Amino acid sequence: MIISRYLARKRVAAGIRPSFRQAWLPVLADTAAIGLVLSLIFLPVVSATLVMELSLVWRMVVLFVVIYMPLQVVVIFSTVWAVRSRYEEKDDK
Repeated sequence: MIISRYLARKRVAAGIRPSFRQAWLPVLADTAAIGLVLSLIFLPVVSATLVMELSLVWRMVVLFVVIYMPLQVVVIFSTVWAVRSRYEEKDDK
């Protein structure tokens, strides 16, 4: 989200339309970065839920909120910025 947003805003401001690869490689980088961060916190979160003796339902809710939702937010916003950078207005004249 950080890399793709930064590059897309720069390209849109400059009026540059990137190629498919130039638009989507930052999305891949953002996804890999958030995946790495979330993989590092996965086991501590699971361990914390076990120590707190949460039920299975609450453990799933915690993992959903801490792992799944941030990943989806980053992927969706990165995708939106990649699409915005490649958007080409059509003349309606």
